[in-house]
Amino acid sequence: MMKSLSSALTAVLVLAAPLAGISQNNHKQLQPNEHMLNLPGATTIDAPAAGFDPLTASDQDLAYHGFPPRPNQTTDPKAYAHWAKAMKASKTRLMPKLEQTTIFHGPAKLSQAATSTAAESSLSGPTGTVKNDATSSNWSGYVDFSGATSYGSSSYYFVVNDMVVPYAEHPIGTCAGGWFWGSEWNGIDGWNSNDVLQAGVEFDSYCAVTTFEQYYSAWYEWYPNGEVRINNFPFTGGDDVFVEVWHTSPTQGYAYMVNENNNQVVEVGFTAPSGTSLVGNSAEWVVERPSVGGLTTLTNYTEIPFWDAYAYTEAYSFYDIDGATPVDMLDNSGNLISYPEYVGSEAFVMHATGSAY
Repeated sequence: MMKSLSSALTAVLVLAAPLAGISQNNHKQLQPNEHMLNLPGATTIDAPAAGFDPLTASDQDLAYHGFPPRPNQTTDPKAYAHWAKAMKASKTRLMPKLEQTTIFHGPAKLSQAATSTAAESSLSGPTGTVKNDATSSNWSGYVDFSGATSYGSSSYYFVVNDMVVPYAEHPIGTCAGGWFWGSEWNGIDGWNSNDVLQAGVEFDSYCAVTTFEQYYSAWYEWYPNGEVRINNFPFTGGDDVFVEVWHTSPTQGYAYMVNENNNQVVEVGFTAPSGTSLVGNSAEWVVERPSVGGLTTLTNYTEIPFWDAYAYTEAYSFYDIDGATPVDMLDNSGNLISYPEYVGSEAFVMHATGSAY
């Protein structure tokens, strides 16, 4: 039964052919250790030879061998230590096998007002006061703003965090059949902009009477294109995942993900959708109910800690969530279903209310 459910889910979501206009540059010049993947515009880079040390390598050698940009060790030692830990855990680099889907993680859909709840009113922000002043129908988490109005030195360059893959459950009192959906990710753009450069983990659940199934997948996306699953990079509930997303131009993005439970890693380069160009005005760390023909019903996930959540601009200005905007997710009736709890300048915990709606 579980196998047939997964097959049905895949059949519904996979496109018969790649999305039209998926890349503005499907024929870029590849470096000798770089390979095209099975979707247009997607590439990956071979692991370096044994003995290569990303901690002592130059920035140029890091980029050539597919490692993500590093924090400033002198000014931001905690962020650097987190990055270094993930690089040391990058033992087995996989050749990604990609699957285009019709799941979409779009820009924040801002709401007008939230229904007050005991869970929300118990939260404390950095100043000891309730700090949940933005609401959305699809996002919950934290958003930082660089002030960029066009691509340039103030644009966000890379965004990083660690997070735990939650155990996916169905909403309370809801087990009449069908899938429930959730994703955790970090990314750039998406708040008052039309694109989002992002990567993360999908966690879905199915429930029908006595049948219950969980589904997990790593993915990347440059909206308005849909999610691309990385099918040979497995995750399950409780795994610790490092995610870094960055770009080298307004139309060239990258994702680097490490499963720190088994030391497997993937690196993917991908191009922007046709007509899309990065602004870099926002950086975000998000739990989302994605769209699959419309907004989905959110998975009732277990608590999700996000830590070492930070971002750098092109000018290497450092941002963490200490001054960021927290975002609550509301259901279609305005009830709270997912919200962040601030626990430090680079850390928060995501909570689900588990409501059926």
